[in-house]
Amino acid sequence: MSKKNKKTLPHSVTKAELIVMYCNQFSEAKIRNQINEILKEKNISKDTKIIPHLEFMEFVETYGLPKGYYLDDD
Repeated sequence: MSKKNKKTLPHSVTKAELIVMYCNQFSEAKIRNQINEILKEKNISKDTKIIPHLEFMEFVETYGLPKGYYLDDD
């Protein structure tokens, strides 16, 4: 699939956006548990709504790019 049909991976996302991005690959519970685990390791409250960039990138590195997105490395 060419980049034309895909969206650029955002810099950071909310938990709700993350779930939407990955819901066709993993269960909502798995997504929520995994991002909360990453946040916990970095001493960030799991109650935070917006996932910081580095933690979002860690999730993406672990689980791969969500379907329909590409990493803009320009």
